[in-house]
Amino acid sequence: MTERKIINIALAGNANVGKSVIFNQLTGMKQCIGNWPGKTVEKCEGNLTFLNYNFNIVDLPGIYSLSTYSIEEIISREFLIGENVDLIINVIDGTNLERNLFFTAQLIGLKLPMIIAVNQMDLVRKRDIMIDFKKLEELFKVPVMPVIAVHGRGIHELLEKAIIMYENRLLIPNEDIFKFGKEVEDKVEQLIKEIENNQKELRSIKYPTRFLAVKILEGDEDLVNKVKKFKPEIIHLSKQGRSELEDLHGEDITTIISAEIYNKIHDIMHQSVIKSQIPKKVTWADKLDHITTHSIFGYAILFLILICSIWIVFTIAEILGGLIDGIYDFLTPIVYDLFGDTIWTNIFWDGGIASLFGGISGVLIIVIPFFLIIEILQDSGYLPRAAFMMDKMMHQLGVHGKAIIPLILGFGCNVPACTGCRIMETEREKRITAFLTTMIPCAAVMTVVLGLVGRYLGFQYVAILYGINFAVIILFGKIASKKLPGESTELIMEMHEFRTPNVKVILLQTWVRTKDFVYTAMPLIIVLGIIMEIMIMFNLLVTINVILWPITVLWLGLPIETGIFLIYGIARKELTLVLLETFALEISGIPLIEFMTQIQMFVFSLVTMLYIPCIATIIVLKKETGWKFALKVALAEIGFAILLGGIVNWGYIFITGGG
Repeated sequence: MTERKIINIALAGNANVGKSVIFNQLTGMKQCIGNWPGKTVEKCEGNLTFLNYNFNIVDLPGIYSLSTYSIEEIISREFLIGENVDLIINVIDGTNLERNLFFTAQLIGLKLPMIIAVNQMDLVRKRDIMIDFKKLEELFKVPVMPVIAVHGRGIHELLEKAIIMYENRLLIPNEDIFKFGKEVEDKVEQLIKEIENNQKELRSIKYPTRFLAVKILEGDEDLVNKVKKFKPEIIHLSKQGRSELEDLHGEDITTIISAEIYNKIHDIMHQSVIKSQIPKKVTWADKLDHITTHSIFGYAILFLILICSIWIVFTIAEILGGLIDGIYDFLTPIVYDLFGDTIWTNIFWDGGIASLFGGISGVLIIVIPFFLIIEILQDSGYLPRAAFMMDKMMHQLGVHGKAIIPLILGFGCNVPACTGCRIMETEREKRITAFLTTMIPCAAVMTVVLGLVGRYLGFQYVAILYGINFAVIILFGKIASKKLPGESTELIMEMHEFRTPNVKVILLQTWVRTKDFVYTAMPLIIVLGIIMEIMIMFNLLVTINVILWPITVLWLGLPIETGIFLIYGIARKELTLVLLETFALEISGIPLIEFMTQIQMFVFSLVTMLYIPCIATIIVLKKETGWKFALKVALAEIGFAILLGGIVNWGYIFITGGG
């Protein structure tokens, strides 16, 4: 039997060009989502077998350059140059060739075999744009192929071409196509000569000579430091050349080199792309684009979509949650009849299995619908427009408009919201956004607020609580923006045309996102549920109530029993209300309205709203940012919730005289 050959492929391209759709079309369910070693950036790997070849495919982060502006850019270029990459498939958006080819120009500098996959060809044809693929292949000296990723068209052809290239090993991109004008090219050539003359000293730096020369001329911090370590005189020469060019052009070097690249791209476009001269008809997509980015209607639509999304998720969660809880309630007496009321039944059923059912009914049925809605909004093209609308407001918190996407997720559940922070470009913005998402009042928090304050005090007090919550988010956002080093980046996001979402792609992406929670958080929830049950059996929680007395009773003015329920809230926030009502009726024999005063209800709900989010959120936050940052967030939120709760309690006592 002939041994199968292995072809290693890297998918590279800008964000929102359909790269991940191609990845999903190729790999299906044979993929693994994790993090790059030592990084919080998501890594997607998959494999498939085609024509007796095994393909290993890595979907690189969506980026716009191979510089060091973000951790994703550094990861991508180090992977491409350091790993055993046989072939790059550069995915570009055919409706936005000019913008996408800027990244292609940088990939070409790596001198690796490459296929250029021009996606969105259905939209290209709708716009009456003609692309001369033969001319593009002639210019780039590599295959340039049309693809419609959402419908799977052109995918097999990519694999067939990859096999041909793998066997021939001849198709290296044409580096000369992006040579600069005389002034810049002279400086690049000087650096190339110096690098070549010192190849022995610089042998540990694996980048191609010309790529390295251009990057150190740009002042790329990472490569400058690497070269400086061995040959500082080369860096001195690059600084001198940079200074001369900046004085000559009156612009910074990044702008100069970008302008040079775009001049070449304009030439390529002129030779290979023909746009229809017939005036474009205004389509429903154009009208929808205009109204969703309108200065007034755009915000109204965003608010309406947010409210409808939350309502849909809550409705689904209420129906399915009731069914799942009903199944647990139905099974519990059967289990006790079969196995008896033993210590092991208590631990594994009341602790482990109850936590499993709780994780499904309290989190998973919220996570799945919300991810489904987000994928629909993403695939249809709406989310980039929402980010655009919120960009100015988000900059006040040290992030850009894309942060609104995970923040919206947070209203359903903080778990997918934290995971969604991966869309932020820099580690700083990712941490700020993750921090803010943990303070968004999720569905479980809303259950407590409406079930306690809304029911017994009125909805005006619910509005006050939410007003306090959002004021705290803004305050903490501004503090985090000042404390975390660095500046917020500008919003760079492709806004493709509105289109009908692809059902297969949406379902697959929803599962890919959901399984991360299922495999990571659910086992820990079960283990913690067992630990909690053991603590109850040995009356450790009663001891905890006494230990927490100075905080719960003296400072917050709450009944001593609430210490237990606040701890339960770490597992699931709605448990604080459920167990509180059960305790009041079954243990004390009085309704909740008699067990707690109105100010106690308000303070209890306020603290529940603001203190540490559920354990599942902390687990995911740790995965995204590390234990150190997750611990700081948890302690800061617990401390502030207790501080504010006490201020409200004692402020009320001072104003009313304790009445």
